[in-house]
Amino acid sequence: MKVIFTLLLTLLIVQCEKNLGSKIESLLQTQLGHTLLSTAQLALQTNTPLDRIIDTLQDLEDKYQKDQKEEDQENREFQQKCDEDLKNLNDEIDGIKRQKVKIQGAIDQLKASIESKKKILNDKNALRKNLRKGMNEVDVIREYQEKIYEEKRGEVGKIIKTLEEVKLVYASKLRTNFMELQTEKTKVQPEVFAEVTKHLVSVGKFKSLGKPFQNIIDFMIQMSKNGNNIGVLRNIIDLSESLIRQIDEIWQVERKAEEERVRWYSEYQKFMDTDFKIYDKEIGELEAQLQSLKDRLSENQKKMDDLNLRLESKEYNKDDRREECQQAAYDYTQKRTSRSNDRNIVSEVVGLLNVNMRDLKETLAQKMAAGDRI
Repeated sequence: MKVIFTLLLTLLIVQCEKNLGSKIESLLQTQLGHTLLSTAQLALQTNTPLDRIIDTLQDLEDKYQKDQKEEDQENREFQQKCDEDLKNLNDEIDGIKRQKVKIQGAIDQLKASIESKKKILNDKNALRKNLRKGMNEVDVIREYQEKIYEEKRGEVGKIIKTLEEVKLVYASKLRTNFMELQTEKTKVQPEVFAEVTKHLVSVGKFKSLGKPFQNIIDFMIQMSKNGNNIGVLRNIIDLSESLIRQIDEIWQVERKAEEERVRWYSEYQKFMDTDFKIYDKEIGELEAQLQSLKDRLSENQKKMDDLNLRLESKEYNKDDRREECQQAAYDYTQKRTSRSNDRNIVSEVVGLLNVNMRDLKETLAQKMAAGDRI
C-alpha cells in the first residue's frame, strides 16, 4: 500500500511539472508573456524582491482592468450616440418619405386637374371654332344675298329708266304731231316704232323682270314692230306706265325683304359677338387656370427633386454612420479580447510567481541551460 502511494505521488509530481512546463511554454509563445517572464527572470537574477515584482504585475493587471472599464464606458456612450444618431437619421428619412407621399399626392392631383382643364379648354376651343365656322358660312350667304340684291336693284333701275325714256320719246312724238293726229288710226312714221323697238329689246335683256313681265315686254316689242298708228303708240305708253308701277311695287317688297335681311344679319352679328366674348372670356380664364396649375406642378416637382436629393444624402449619411458604428464595435471587441488575453497572461504570471516560484526559477534555469532564449 505504501508503494502504491509513493508511485501515485511520483506521478502527480511529474504531471505537475509537465503542466508547469506547458504553461511556461504557452506563455513564452505570446509576446507579452515572453516579455513578462524575461523581466521576471532578470529581476530574480538581480535579487529583486519578489513582492515588488508581484506588486508591479498586479498594478499592471489592475491597469488593464481599469482601462477596460473606461473603454467599456466609452464604448457604451459611443454606441448610445450611434443609436441616437441612427434614430434621428431614420426619423428624418421617415419625415422626408412622408413629405414625398404628400407632394406626390399633390402632383397626381395637379396632373389630373391639368388634364381636366385641357379637355374643357379643347371643348371650348372646338365650340368657338364651330361658331366661327357657322358665322363664316352666314357671312358668305349674306355676301351672296347682297350681291344678288345689288344686281337686281341695278337692273330694275335700268328697266324703269328705259321705260321712262320710252314714255318720253313716244309722248314727245304725240305732242309734236298732236295737231295732226285726229284719230287713233293716224299714221306714225316707221322710225318712231323702230326707236320704240330698240328700247323695248334692251329692256327684255334683263332677267330680273320675271316671266310674266317678260311676256308683256315681248308683247310690246311685237306691237312696236307691227305698229303704224297713234293708237298702238298710246297702248305702248300705257303698258310702259303700268309696268313701271308694277315693277316699283314688286321692288318695294324686295327692298323691304332686304332691309329685313340686313336687320336680321345685324342682330345675328350682335348675338354672335356676345357669344364670342363669352367664349373668349371663358377660354382666357381656363388658360390662366391651366397656367397656374402648370406653375404649381412645376413647383411641386422641384420640391420632389429636392426631397429626393435630401433623402439620398440622409440615406448615405445613415449607411456611413452605421458602418462607422459597426467598425467601432468590431474594433472595441477585438481590443477588449486582446486586453483580456493580456490581463489573463499577467494574471497567470502572477499566479506562477505566487504558487510555483521555486519551480518557475528551476524551469527557466533549465531552459537557459538547454540554450533556449527567453
